[in-house]
Amino acid sequence: IAESLKADGALTGGKKTNWHSSGIALILKNEKYMGDALLQKTYTVDFLTKKRVKNNGIMPQYYVENDHPAIIPKSVFMQVQNLIRWRHNGITTKNGKRRRINSKYCFSQRVYCGKCGDIFQRNMWYNPVKVAVWRCASRIKRNKKGRRCMIRNIKEPLLKTATLDAINQLIESHELADKQIKANIMKIIRNSKGPTIEELDKRLEEAQMKLIQAANQHQNCNDLTQQVMELREQKEKVQEIESENQVKLHKIDQVSDFVDEHQHGLQEFDQQLVRRLIEKITIFQRYMEFTFKDGEVIKVMM
Repeated sequence: IAESLKADGALTGGKKTNWHSSGIALILKNEKYMGDALLQKTYTVDFLTKKRVKNNGIMPQYYVENDHPAIIPKSVFMQVQNLIRWRHNGITTKNGKRRRINSKYCFSQRVYCGKCGDIFQRNMWYNPVKVAVWRCASRIKRNKKGRRCMIRNIKEPLLKTATLDAINQLIESHELADKQIKANIMKIIRNSKGPTIEELDKRLEEAQMKLIQAANQHQNCNDLTQQVMELREQKEKVQEIESENQVKLHKIDQVSDFVDEHQHGLQEFDQQLVRRLIEKITIFQRYMEFTFKDGEVIKVMM
């Protein structure tokens, strides 16, 4: 993102064009962009020099929701936080291996082993000619018992050809599957149990008013404080679920838009489409299974 902003000549808050990834990270994590405010992130240590330092728990902090008009929806902000956590934590595969996130290639974090569940990694082979090959990580490195996964290796040209085939099959069979998948998601949303965000907001507002009144009257506020904290946690969980549902619907729309644009199919492989359309590619001994972002699954024989 920083490199893109530099190339566009966009100005930072300090009217400079030299963007840094650390600055972008601060922007992405700043709750002010979704209309909330965390008060007392810093505090003054010297009132003469006005020097302020980061508050690492020395002073109390206060979180205010809907403090000001939002620039971006809260659902988008929550999606970004989930993505940041996912990239930081890495991937834990079905066989229990933890793999770091690497998005260097279009197939990175997209190709998985159908036998052991581990992730596929890109290697270069030079004999007899130079070619990129995708291999199960558990085949590259032995496990504690000295065993290796023996799933087949996939040369990148074959993987690209199969991907192009799968995308063209998606275009041909998409319309009916798209309607069914979207209907299933909407059914889940409508049948979801528990309070809505609006109901939780109302409860939270009432609990906060009681807490303020109790504090003004110097009463014990422990129970009310606990109630407010529990309501906030409950609201965060509901927001996360709503955010996930919005992401699912967005993915369906994204695939539908692509199909509408390319109704006559594709002639050449486009690496941008891998990230845009495909959630996962699973490699089996005789075929590949493509799971698209809208939930459709297509098999391609090898």
